Amino acid sequence: MKITCINGSPKTRRSASARIADALSAKIGGAAECVVCGAAELDRGEAPAAFRGSDALVFVFPLYVDGIPSHLLRFLDESLHDIAEAASGATVYAVVNNGFFEGRQNAVALEIMRNFAARAGLRWGLGLGVGAGGMIHAAPVGRGPLRNLGKALDALASEILANQTGEDRVCEPNFPRALYKALAHAGWRKSARKNGLKTKSLYAKP
Repeated sequence: MKITCINGSPKTRRSASARIADALSAKIGGAAECVVCGAAELDRGEAPAAFRGSDALVFVFPLYVDGIPSHLLRFLDESLHDIAEAASGATVYAVVNNGFFEGRQNAVALEIMRNFAARAGLRWGLGLGVGAGGMIHAAPVGRGPLRNLGKALDALASEILANQTGEDRVCEPNFPRALYKALAHAGWRKSARKNGLKTKSLYAKP
């Protein structure tokens, strides 16, 4: 079995999507051939070779304004027919992470990926919406505040290997929502000061 995991983050280093993709690949382990590639590094001409013979395509990316990053959207649109031909019969899975606490914020992006699979004539597996993406680097996946994420990726790895389909689901951290929100606000205030702004500038109306 060949599994191709596509990191859809525009970041070249230390992205939450790369962390999730690597963790999922590790959980699949030697049970199948798992290749991780970056959408930002692929062009249309490279898509057929990267995806050829894949039994499963797993797209992992961050939420951008309730949708998917523009470079990934452009890649999927331009490479649609090439992907459909190279990975004919593959099952599509998606893992979307966002900075909000709630994983349900990713519902629209997962719907977009479901539509992509249908348009490409591929089978839709399921989607996982991951909340609090800002905590991805806070601990090893599966431990501390990322225990739920570890369990969710364990289940997803098993479903991918079994070529299963299912209902989309969400995952949120083992961490108080109120404290996560307070830390996020503190981060915004710190960034404002770093850029020569006062806290009240964050609330200024245009």
